[in-house]
Amino acid sequence: MSRIWLLLACLVMPLFASAEKIVLANGEWAPYLSENLKHHGYISRIVKEAFAEEGYEVEYVFLPWKRGFEDEKDGTYHGSIVWGYNDERANDFEFSDTVVELGTSLFYNKNKPIDWEKLTDLTKYKIGGVIGYAYGIEEMEAAGEIEIIRIGKDEGNYKKLDAGRLDIVLEDTEVGLETISRMGLKEQLIPHPKTMSPRTYHVIVSKQLANRQDILDAFNRGLQKLRADGRFDKYVSESRAGLYKQ
Repeated sequence: MSRIWLLLACLVMPLFASAEKIVLANGEWAPYLSENLKHHGYISRIVKEAFAEEGYEVEYVFLPWKRGFEDEKDGTYHGSIVWGYNDERANDFEFSDTVVELGTSLFYNKNKPIDWEKLTDLTKYKIGGVIGYAYGIEEMEAAGEIEIIRIGKDEGNYKKLDAGRLDIVLEDTEVGLETISRMGLKEQLIPHPKTMSPRTYHVIVSKQLANRQDILDAFNRGLQKLRADGRFDKYVSESRAGLYKQ
């Protein structure tokens, strides 16, 4: 009898084994990430379920982007979602496989049309951005070729754009459309039909963590599973249909 119970115990134990818990910094970037959306937005859901596929339980801590980035640099958390790649960040972080690829739009006021074909055409405009965000033109910004007037929250930029104090606001297309709709400005502010080059976004893990590669490898495997079984596309479609709004 004792052998039978021992066998049953061996079979049952893995079912009740607790998942390894990790804490990830998150931020407000609706409709992709938000403390106020169902599942915290579809990207938050994808990341959480990808980790769950490999035995990790994710807890999100929502922080201002700049603070979350600096805390994660020191290894305060296991990782942060989601960030575009650049060489400066690569000094401190390891990057996961691409979670999502997004395009940046140039939002403008209908009363002040803009015209551009190449990035150097933007030098004549007053451009608004958010502190800590990467738009793919940081080298030009650092060289003084383009000035991005950065503030803490994107809503302030759209207010300035509506008032004529900015010519352009840089923002991911879906995020910008969601924001101006929420602010009641979608009739006045619109995205230019020409977008900037798409950027890839990733989970980042501090190089201060000894097990960083284990965490990233697990996430990458889980992400592949979500893409393969259709959940990734399903969650994107649900978000675009408005099903993640509270």
